[in-house]
Amino acid sequence: KSDLFPYLLVNIGSGVSYLKVDGHNEYERVSGTSLGGGTFWGLGRLLTGCTTFDELLELSTQGDNSSVDMLVGDIYGGLDYEKIGLEATTIASSFGKILMNEEKSLKDYNPADIGLALCRMISYNIAQIA
Repeated sequence: KSDLFPYLLVNIGSGVSYLKVDGHNEYERVSGTSLGGGTFWGLGRLLTGCTTFDELLELSTQGDNSSVDMLVGDIYGGLDYEKIGLEATTIASSFGKILMNEEKSLKDYNPADIGLALCRMISYNIAQIA
């Protein structure tokens, strides 16, 4: 065997599969999640009105997730939580800031901000499982 093995292969499609690869033609599925590209596109379409995956990705590059995501700084008065190594900009709760603004509805939020928050929520979840 080469130094390449073993490794974890993360296959992101509509859902996500995690494969442990031990060698050429030696692999097994070790985990998975239903939160993948299909979730991103489906929720993104409902929440932003984008009609294609590429349109949603492009829109998300123009967003600022801090308008919808609750950050560590929102909880600790704009400060880092240094005791446990969290920066003020770390996401504490995806879409959690929406709960802090009960008077707002979907139309009051920038679709690009929603797109970026959604992209980060799903990609961070995929990375955390890996």
